[in-house]
Order: sequence, then C-alpha cells, then structure tokens
Amino acid sequence: MDFTELYDQHAGRMFRLASAILRNPHDAEDAVQEAFLTVARKKDFYAAMSKEKLAAALTVIVKSRAIDILRRRTESADMDLIGQTLPDAAVSVTSGILLEEAIASLPGRQRDVLLLSCADGFTTAEIAEMTGLTRENVRKLLYRAKKQVRAYMEEETK
Repeated sequence: MDFTELYDQHAGRMFRLASAILRNPHDAEDAVQEAFLTVARKKDFYAAMSKEKLAAALTVIVKSRAIDILRRRTESADMDLIGQTLPDAAVSVTSGILLEEAIASLPGRQRDVLLLSCADGFTTAEIAEMTGLTRENVRKLLYRAKKQVRAYMEEETK
C-alpha cells in the first residue's frame, strides 16, 4: 500500500480520534500530521503489518501525538481552558491533567505499549507481534510504564 492510499484510508478515523481527545480541529490536524510523519519515517516497519495491526498501530500513534499536544496545551493554558480540554467530566481536572501528563512523559515505547494494553485492550502477545518486541520485553515495558505513571501521580499529589 502506498502512502497516499494509506492516508486516504485512515486519515478520517485518525482525525475523529484526535478531535475527541483534543476538542480542537486545528490541534487534531496537527496530531494526524505528526502521526503520519512517524509512519513515513518507519515505512518499512509499518508496510510489513497486516491491515488490522496497522490500523491499531495508527490508533496508538495518533493517541500518543494527541496526548503530547494536550500536554503542551495544558501546560500553557489557564484553568478554564484546561477544564474544557478534558473529555470526561467525571474525572477531576487535576487528576485528569496529571494522568495525561504522566502518560505523555513516558518514553515512546512505554507509552505505546501502555496505550495498546490499557486503552485498546490488546494482549501482551498481540502487542509483541504488532511491535516486533518479545513478549517478555512487552511485559517489562508495561510494568515500567505503569510503575512510572503511579510514581508520577503520587509525586504530583503530595
């Protein structure tokens, strides 16, 4: 599949996902663009994936980029804007921001593995196959990511 075909097939879904997270079409466009740049840089890796795995990987990438943008936005925003950016009213502004910051602060692979596992519900074996890592590496990355998120949240709530 060439890059244009890939973009045409997935850009709409990725934009809707980024928009749901960011609540801003301009930021959502930026997240999608950054996600496709990531794919373009590693085209051989993504070209070897099945359509289903590629769709899942694109979901993780765009979520990750959207969270990065959300973090940058919330760092410079006032509290009114922060309250508007959080998608779930049941989550307190403070804990929602901290969780987003904690996830965004993770190294790329840890963040991707955590999102694939917790947000998308993929198993360790599925994540290993999708990312080319061993199951043991996926387990270690997931353990470290969860530990780091907990530590970040505990440190920030002191």
